[in-house]
Amino acid sequence: MSARWWPTREPPEEKPTELFMDRTRREIMPIATADLAHHRVVAAAVCQEGCYPDKTRAHVNQDTFVLNVAFEGDANQCLLGVFDGHSVHGEDAAQIAAATFPRTLKELRADDAFENHLGDHKRASPLDGDDAAPSAFATAFERTNDVIVRELGEDAKLSGTTAVVAHLIGDMLHVANVGDSRAIFGIATPTNENDASPRWKVLPVTHDQTCFRHDERVRMKREATEDVMFATLGMILGEVPLSEDFGEETIEAADDPPRVFKNNEHYPGCAFTRSLGDTIGKSLGISAKPETLSYRLDDASRCLVIASDGVFEFMENETVLAICERYEGDALGACEEITRAAYASWSEEDTRADDVTCVVAYFTPKPSAAKAPMPPTAPSKAAERWMLVRRQVRAGHTKKEPGLRFANAALAKAAIHLRTRRGSLAIEDLFPGFEWDAMEGAGVNLKDLVDAAAELGV
Repeated sequence: MSARWWPTREPPEEKPTELFMDRTRREIMPIATADLAHHRVVAAAVCQEGCYPDKTRAHVNQDTFVLNVAFEGDANQCLLGVFDGHSVHGEDAAQIAAATFPRTLKELRADDAFENHLGDHKRASPLDGDDAAPSAFATAFERTNDVIVRELGEDAKLSGTTAVVAHLIGDMLHVANVGDSRAIFGIATPTNENDASPRWKVLPVTHDQTCFRHDERVRMKREATEDVMFATLGMILGEVPLSEDFGEETIEAADDPPRVFKNNEHYPGCAFTRSLGDTIGKSLGISAKPETLSYRLDDASRCLVIASDGVFEFMENETVLAICERYEGDALGACEEITRAAYASWSEEDTRADDVTCVVAYFTPKPSAAKAPMPPTAPSKAAERWMLVRRQVRAGHTKKEPGLRFANAALAKAAIHLRTRRGSLAIEDLFPGFEWDAMEGAGVNLKDLVDAAAELGV
């Protein structure tokens, strides 16, 4: 490990003998405000150290967060995130990530070689980031992983951190995550036509990346450079037959969740499928590449919650959102109540409590935004055409016709930009030598693709 330049915490003077929430071991970011294009944001964060009476030495909080309003010096941007470290050097991994990610994202967004979010200051695209140019947002995760590995060296073999980061810019919310920390979004939904106070509904923004997910196990097997095995500890100990029939992820199943093991070995034993750090796991398919989602804020947008699994281990999404609804507008009050409720859940279910970190951001439409109609949230005809074309391409046409590998969002985006700059040119003139006939023959209508891109504003 290199000399520490990142923040570190001192352990408590005395190791606890019973489970309790020590408020002196808590970090708070009080109310922070920002003005986006159409919304005012009020945010806060609480990071509460866990309690482990059964540990042989005093526990040090391995969670941390970022709450950066006016990101990049722009009042129209916010950067919010939670990092949950694990294993011996988990605190170092989380602190390095929190210190590295914001500046790395800023540098990449300023680099023309990287693609910024589709939809910045525009309407949201239904695409999922399959661009020719690498995404600055996703690349920032991988670059941050590189810094953790470089700084921790051998200590990064079995240590790392989760990461959930939200970038608010204009009227867009962009979220990316690795691991099992979570982000949820609250939207107001009237229960009837005359309902003046609509109830809040949960919109899951991230999907926990654990070995319960079949799609993640398939991905890991495909990407692994060594034989990988998924098993519960009961299976490893021979108490239960080996199988990948893990069922659904429930509180009961979480008592012995499926984990990642090197084939015929008893390590690393990670319950997650993506993370920053964890170099041994990388050869088994544990990835630092995040899953991403973009969402346009509208008049129904109410709040965003980002939290470590210390919150969601025993609390449902709906329970957390109900607290936010009850504390509407009081971001710090919501964070403190979520933390209290999470600790109460741990005390009921276990003899210890994990670190608990949550960031809550409330959204209030500005008066000008309330008067001006917001773009519709339902997919437009253009979006439907775009998704249809993308499905055609992904269905296997790219394997039959090499030229089709370019039929993606970047193509249409470039075409629109070039049309704007050069005037109304035929699509064939913009990309001389491209295999348009092969694309049309495969059933991909270029006019639909470009028209959809124009209407979507990408």
